[in-house]
Amino acid sequence: MYINFNAILEEEFDANFLRTPHRDNLNCTPPDIIEFPNFMRKKNIGYVIISILISLYLFLILAIVCDDYLVPAMERLCYGMRMSYDVAGATFLAAATSAPELFVSIVGTCVTKGDIGVGTIVGSSVFNVLGIAAFCGIFVSAATQMDWWPITRDTFWYMVSILLLFGVLYDSKVVIYEAAGLLSFYILYIVALACDRRLQGLVGKQFDEDNIMKENPMEREEDPLKTFKETIMERPDPEAKLIVKIWWAIKYPAVVLLAITTPSARSIFPLSMLLAVIWISIISYFITWLLTIVGYNIGIPDSIMGLTVLAIGTSVPEIISSYIVCMKGYGSMAMCNAIGSNTFDIFICLGLPWTIMILASGKNILINSQGLSITTGLLIGTGLLVYICFLITKFSLNKFVGWSSFIMYVLFLIISSYIEVVTLPEVCDIESEDYSFLNYD
Repeated sequence: MYINFNAILEEEFDANFLRTPHRDNLNCTPPDIIEFPNFMRKKNIGYVIISILISLYLFLILAIVCDDYLVPAMERLCYGMRMSYDVAGATFLAAATSAPELFVSIVGTCVTKGDIGVGTIVGSSVFNVLGIAAFCGIFVSAATQMDWWPITRDTFWYMVSILLLFGVLYDSKVVIYEAAGLLSFYILYIVALACDRRLQGLVGKQFDEDNIMKENPMEREEDPLKTFKETIMERPDPEAKLIVKIWWAIKYPAVVLLAITTPSARSIFPLSMLLAVIWISIISYFITWLLTIVGYNIGIPDSIMGLTVLAIGTSVPEIISSYIVCMKGYGSMAMCNAIGSNTFDIFICLGLPWTIMILASGKNILINSQGLSITTGLLIGTGLLVYICFLITKFSLNKFVGWSSFIMYVLFLIISSYIEVVTLPEVCDIESEDYSFLNYD
């Protein structure tokens, strides 16, 4: 049998038949949902209902983690180290509640090699400041008076971090000295906090000893720290209303799960804090994933997913922990947690993954979104406006600050969403035949 190979070679051959397109060659933007496990990716109203219900219960678990484990452990740390509330909020509490952003950024930079981490951190930075100020200002019954120094100090460093990030994103390229520079500035920030008392003396401010926790959390009678047995055996009053008993039954499985896996802050509080951070990271990841499924089904453009849904999802620990400490009267600690989290997000959550990726690959990192540099510039305006609101109220976290922050956040979403929609190409339809390969990329 004779086969004419020359005739076969002369025929036109489609090379794409033997290879699958790569996401780098696309003329559209892959949806954020492909950054998560391949589960519930098809549009279905049932998936939306399931995701919302699970997300609500995860929010409840997250609130229990922060209220019963993270914040009490932080209180014991402050008491043991004689640390002021504001410095603790800007360092340990900020780093602990920023664990989800660090996790998302590492995955986005080193695994999926997308912009989900940058967009999420830029979006969560705005939500941390405006959202927390709005939530605490509106829902905390009494106005909380704060010290002007820690708010001014952390706002200054936040402005520095934004300016540096704007310079990094301006040319849509990250090089090694820019990534390492972000890490170096966080070290300077920590040094400045360590020398906080001396810096206060330089500006003519007397250090307020009342900012240091003097009451031992282990010995206080009001809101005492619970043991494992007290947590497990706690029951509603027999004469309590039916709604109270139903609410106890709903959250009791979560209470038991956390009590079994996380030691009480009365025992080994550093371990309690560490495991609380791990729980926060896990829960926030699933909340972010589920909210992404909801956004994908509703039809929210993926160009604004990172600035809205993902940003809010990863910022839940900050808003819950800030609200809890604000209810306890630690207003400075709440806002320093919000602003300090942003500084940690930019310097560490972006600087660390970028540095690791550049050193590992030997290549610069390209940022696809042109709108992110513009949106980063808007962060300066929002940060300054919140500080002006505090100046007007003489650093009182009240309804005026709350509603002003809420209005500014809505305006930011409108402007940034418009910029992102205009500057980014259309989103790929992963359910079509042309882009179905993205489900397996």
